[in-house]
Amino acid sequence: MRARFLHLADCHLGYRQYGRNERFNDFSKAFYAVMDVAVAEKVDFVVLAGDLFQKRSIDALTLSHAMRGLEKLQKAGIPCLAVEGNHELAYFNESIGWMRFLAERDLLILLDTPFEEGKPLLEPYTKRNGAYIDVVPGLRVYGLRYYGSSTASAVANIGAALDEADSTGVEYTIFIAHTGIEGVLAGEAGGLTHRELAPLRSHVNYLALGHVHKPFDFDGWIYNPGSPETCSMTEAAWPERGYYLVDVDTSAPSPEAEGRGGGFHSAKLCANPRRDFVRLFFKVDACTSQDALYTACQEYVGREARDRAAKSRNASAPVVELRLSGVLAFDRAGLELERYQELLVEHFSPLLAFVKNATQPTEFAVAADAQLNRRELEQQIIADLLGRDARFAGQREGWTRLALSLKQMALTGAAPEAILDELANAPEIVKQKDTD
Repeated sequence: MRARFLHLADCHLGYRQYGRNERFNDFSKAFYAVMDVAVAEKVDFVVLAGDLFQKRSIDALTLSHAMRGLEKLQKAGIPCLAVEGNHELAYFNESIGWMRFLAERDLLILLDTPFEEGKPLLEPYTKRNGAYIDVVPGLRVYGLRYYGSSTASAVANIGAALDEADSTGVEYTIFIAHTGIEGVLAGEAGGLTHRELAPLRSHVNYLALGHVHKPFDFDGWIYNPGSPETCSMTEAAWPERGYYLVDVDTSAPSPEAEGRGGGFHSAKLCANPRRDFVRLFFKVDACTSQDALYTACQEYVGREARDRAAKSRNASAPVVELRLSGVLAFDRAGLELERYQELLVEHFSPLLAFVKNATQPTEFAVAADAQLNRRELEQQIIADLLGRDARFAGQREGWTRLALSLKQMALTGAAPEAILDELANAPEIVKQKDTD
């Protein structure tokens, strides 16, 4: 059995980012571009792993754009197999969401695995409902809508049900789910672990994921294409992304994957056209004056703009952010951010330009070799602030202790009366003179 399919997710149609119509149109253009690829590549079907829309409540124009893109597939005879993501998931008290609306008009095959008393009902897709469909002879596709924190238990139950399911004649299996994988995004919790996905491993050849906008793949069977359009400035640092183009051949097992019958596929991550997001970082530490900082930053921005012009083939105006960080040697209030925004406009001719001030004044700077815990750092900052006010002269240490004590009481849920008592005793707490 041979087949070709396209896997995408997180289109977020209707997202009017920054309140700009240009960004609203960007998300639609990215979606259209991927649909055009599907038609040009003559794929057998398209897999859409959730978040077609930015939100549950959409306007007429967003719906029109979604239908226009899906009609490209419909006219070419290419079915689109989809699941609901968290952004468009219908409320429990609603009988129909917009994804179901599209399915009712035969623009989508909306898959979902229903549960009855905790047991999944693995029933074929009929009358626009069902857990799976044999979209190509020998190729079965299952779907699971977004289940949030319950996804792990849902997957475990489905895996157990697959152990008993009749898979006669099935040579290749795809499972669509809208969920992340733990550890993909540094510093962010959530997503399934590889252990929690293990119940699917012996039954599924290709796990088609969405939800996380950063592309990734694991073990030759787990794939996430990322978002076709950039949804935040953070994503500017991520690899190119857009969709997977996948060729399946059950007569030629892939040596890259182990699973039921082998991998049987080759998956190519492809980038679609999108508006450039440019993120610039500038350290202010070496600049001793406002003029010195502006001159140095001017040179840096100009250099970065020239480098981008030499490398980028994108004719659309970019979204640009300049982030200033480090220890500022002069008064922070004198930092004229408008001048730096004008630099971005001059050199990049952007759609939007942002300047973020993440600098800190000299008096709050901590020595590079200092190893302070959170409480010590808070104590130092509060003491520095109090030292600027003559009213606290000679009693800075006592007031610092009081501030930290009140904070701790509030965080631990102390009664308001106890906090008031602490304040009433403030003269006793702060009467001790500073020792420095």
